[in-house]
Amino acid sequence: MKLPKSMGAARIFLLLSWIIFLFSSNIAQAQETVSAKEFSVIEGHFHDGLGTFAEIVLANALIAQNQLSQKPFNEKLVRDKMTAAIALLPTDHPSRAIFQNEIANIEKAAPIGASELQKFAAGKVVAVKHTAREFADAHAGDLRLEFAGREPLPISVKTDKSHKVAVAEGQTPDIAYKWAERYFRVNEDELQAILTGVGFESLGAAKSDYLNIARLVAEILMRKLALKNCAPNDFSQAEIGNLEATKYLLRQLRHFKHGNDNSRVIIFDRTSGAVKWDSLLDGIDIEALTAERISFLPSRPRKGHAIASEFGLKIDGQTIVSFQIKHKRGKARGTDRQVEFSDITTRLRI
Repeated sequence: MKLPKSMGAARIFLLLSWIIFLFSSNIAQAQETVSAKEFSVIEGHFHDGLGTFAEIVLANALIAQNQLSQKPFNEKLVRDKMTAAIALLPTDHPSRAIFQNEIANIEKAAPIGASELQKFAAGKVVAVKHTAREFADAHAGDLRLEFAGREPLPISVKTDKSHKVAVAEGQTPDIAYKWAERYFRVNEDELQAILTGVGFESLGAAKSDYLNIARLVAEILMRKLALKNCAPNDFSQAEIGNLEATKYLLRQLRHFKHGNDNSRVIIFDRTSGAVKWDSLLDGIDIEALTAERISFLPSRPRKGHAIASEFGLKIDGQTIVSFQIKHKRGKARGTDRQVEFSDITTRLRI
C-alpha cells in the first residue's frame, strides 16, 4: 500500500529531527570533555585544596573538642577552591563524585583523628595554630598544639594517595641536596663525578630530560648501596652490598617522615575516611636488618624508554619506599618542555 505524501513527509521530518538530535548530542558531549592536560591541572588544584582542608577541619575539630574560646579557622576559602575546581569538570565526569566523596571522607576522619590525637598528647590543649606556611628547614608540621606548662606538639597532616605518603620536602626539584646528599651522603664533588660518569656535563644539562635524572638516580642507588647483579634498567635481581648505607637511608627516611621538628604524623585516607598513623617503615627494626631481607622494585623501562622513572626498596617482599622522577606537568603538558625534569618524589608506603 502506498503511503500518503503527508505521512512520508512526516517520516522524513522525524528522521531529520533524530539526526539533528544525535548530532547536537555529540557536539555537546565533545564540548563536555576535558583533555588529559586540563584534567591534570584541575585535579592538582582540587587536591591542593583538599590537603589544606584536611588541616583546617582537623584544627577546628581540636578546637571544638577542647572547648577552646579560640575562633575556628575559616573553611570557606578552601571549600571555594575545591568547588571551583570541581565546577571545571563536565557535569557527567566521574571525578566529580570522587572528589565530593573525598571531601566527605576528610570531614568524617577529622573528629576521629582529633580524638586520637588528644589521647596521644595526654595534656590540656590551650591553643591550636595553623603553621603550614612556616615550612622551613624540612619542618613537617601543618598544625601546632600548644599546652600550658609544656612544649608544643607539631602535627603533620597527610592525605593518603594509593597507600603512599610523602616525607617532609619529599617532592622537590632539589635532587642534589634534598635527595642525593640527604639520603645517600653524596657531596657536590661526588655528584659531579657521577654525572660525568654517566655522560652529563652538569646537573643543569641533565635536567633537560627527566629520564636523564632517572639515569642519575639509578647510578646513585647502584654506587652508594654497592648493588650487585644490577643494571640501570633492571633492578629485579639486585643485592645489597653496603648494608650500613642502606640502614642510613632508612634512618633518614624515618626522620624526614616526621621532619626536623619531630612532628606527629596523622594520615587521612581520602578514599575511605580511615585514620592512620604509621608507615611500613615504622614497623621495621632497622638495626636488625640483614641484606637478604632487602630487595628492589624491578624498575624495568616501559613504553620504549631506555630507563624507568621509578625506583624503590623492599623489605621482606613489601615495598617500603619509592623514588619517582617526574617530568613537567600542567601547562607544560603537550609542549616541548614536557620532558624536562620537574621533581623527585619520595614516598613511604602505609
